[in-house]
Amino acid sequence: MNETSRPSAAHAAEGTAACRVDLAGGAPGAIGVTVAIDRRPWCRVETGVAGVRIESKDTLRKVGGEDVSEALRKGASTTVGRVLQAMGVKTGVRVVTQCRVPEGSGLGESSALAAAVAGALDRVFGAGLDRDGIARIASEADAPVGHAAAGLGESHTAVRGGVLALHPEGAGSRVERLAIDPARIEESLLLVDGGAPGSAGANHDLATIPAIASRVRDALLAGRFEELVELWAEEWEARRSGLAGWPTPEAERIAGIVRAAGGAARVCGAGTGGILALWAPPGARGPGRRESVVAAAKAAGLRLFPARVDLRGLDVE
Repeated sequence: MNETSRPSAAHAAEGTAACRVDLAGGAPGAIGVTVAIDRRPWCRVETGVAGVRIESKDTLRKVGGEDVSEALRKGASTTVGRVLQAMGVKTGVRVVTQCRVPEGSGLGESSALAAAVAGALDRVFGAGLDRDGIARIASEADAPVGHAAAGLGESHTAVRGGVLALHPEGAGSRVERLAIDPARIEESLLLVDGGAPGSAGANHDLATIPAIASRVRDALLAGRFEELVELWAEEWEARRSGLAGWPTPEAERIAGIVRAAGGAARVCGAGTGGILALWAPPGARGPGRRESVVAAAKAAGLRLFPARVDLRGLDVE
């Protein structure tokens, strides 16, 4: 995007995009199965201002500069700054953000925010990006500084919404939208705060994760929701034996409570997030796994909250 493509008068757009929960994957070569949820980072982009201003409603931090590079040097949001740079915006813009999800949750909050900013910038500058283009920019902006984007999974989910299978393909992902009733996901999926985010040490052997992820996809498509309990348990053991220092003691404690009640747990964010996803389908004609897990969690003092499927993805006004 060059200077001549910018509007001459002040203009504004607001964007939101969806966070997500990983249902499978998170290892090299594995299909990623993700579901967008109704936690939606927000941004407002305004043009026609002097210099660059980047503000966060979460941290109440406001950083300005003559251009994006100066704002970044002063400590502005790296994710927002990198989206601006990727879209060729150097100055004359104000970006206000509100993530609404704690940093390090593992719910793809940073990637969703990057997608929202990219979508709003695309609207005010008329760049004409399609959803794949916005997902690519968001993924690159959200990658750690000095590293290539690990894939487009989080960004595709943030932009498209729904339940997706993301097949590794070259440097990115081939997107498959899974035709699954959102209500069936919502009645089986719960979230719980697992405390401080963890960290994965040396990767010894996660060779079984891709096969498990493929089986999760197949089970969901076939409506065999009970199978995910055993598949998640199998993945948990694979990660525990393959990653040094994983999981955190609190995550292990929560997973044990859930397993004893008939459900399964999965740490969000490729195993390093602060939120745990729980899978516990309800009974067909009476109390089932979900009811048992909810009762056990309540007795243990755990605070559960639902994960409603988001079908909107990126939304810009």
